[in-house]
Amino acid sequence: MLWWYLVENSQNHQKVKNYLDQLILDLDNVFYINEFVIIELMHLLIKKSKKGYEIAKELLSNQYPFLIIIYDFSKLYSFKSLLEILNIYGHSSTIGGRGSSIIMTMQTHQITDIISNDNGFKSVKSLLIHNPID
Repeated sequence: MLWWYLVENSQNHQKVKNYLDQLILDLDNVFYINEFVIIELMHLLIKKSKKGYEIAKELLSNQYPFLIIIYDFSKLYSFKSLLEILNIYGHSSTIGGRGSSIIMTMQTHQITDIISNDNGFKSVKSLLIHNPID
């Protein structure tokens, strides 16, 4: 599961980009992203760049073999699962709605690895966290 905003002028952009470039070039790797993260990414692209809309549109219309967008939240059971995850982690960590949606998607699709520097995920023992900044 990929959870990272690739903002070119961010402090860690080059380090994260180099890390992801190596993974993308390995044809055995596939990155899963849920719709909440894609919505936030589209918002960020449009907010930060005059070409953001075009980039977001291209991202959604092209089929990239290494990227799979998962649409889980059209079903009520997904929201019930999300509520359970929020109840477990929402009191004791920094995991909120977005993080809970990522965990729910990962559990539903039996994904254990996540690329993120969000420390909230450290409280989820079933996840293997890959942090390119560490």
